[in-house]
Amino acid sequence: MTVWPVVGAVLPQAMGIALSPVPMICIVLVLMSSGPIRAGLSFFAGWAVALAIATGLVVMLTDVVAEDGSEGARDGVDLVKLAIGVLFAVLAVRYWRKRPRPGEPPPRPAIVDKITTLSGPALALTGAGAALANVKNLPLVIGAGTQIGGSPLTLGEQLTAAALFVLAASLTVLLPLLAVIIAGPRRSAPALASLEQWLLANLNTILVILLAVLSTVLIGQGLDLFR
Repeated sequence: MTVWPVVGAVLPQAMGIALSPVPMICIVLVLMSSGPIRAGLSFFAGWAVALAIATGLVVMLTDVVAEDGSEGARDGVDLVKLAIGVLFAVLAVRYWRKRPRPGEPPPRPAIVDKITTLSGPALALTGAGAALANVKNLPLVIGAGTQIGGSPLTLGEQLTAAALFVLAASLTVLLPLLAVIIAGPRRSAPALASLEQWLLANLNTILVILLAVLSTVLIGQGLDLFR
């Protein structure tokens, strides 16, 4: 088995992390602050390092448990997927019920009004928190890590798959940063401002759709438990 089928299997989890609207709002606001490139690099470093450490630990722990290639280890991976899928279905219903009524202003995450005042180290910690201190992202990291660690790849190949997972999960933080580096803060500002407004206005809708899709995918994969 090569790395790519395993990477393909965890792409839904990676995209679930990448499409989280709150981290996208955070990186947009950081890139609109004074010193946007340095601030953006700090936020991205915290985000990527936290994801890499968490995913790597789950992969290595799962690899140790699954060393004997037992059927029980495979069932454990399916059970994790099924449990996370059910959790996301519950969260989708919760966010749908909490959606703003017509005419109500959309809720603003608390971090939105503070993030542009943070120092570099504080931004790195905020990036790490955005990656893992999240009711949705941490279960996705655990699900992807168990999938990779439970695969028949060597440990080196599993860590390569984990690195590719982290890269895919970081695209929506990395790409705006690269755009500002290439185009410059001034030219990027109008597009970033429009993106911020759209994300804030549609925060709950994005979360509901994302959680519903992820729930369907993970429950479908987890039903392999009953094979």
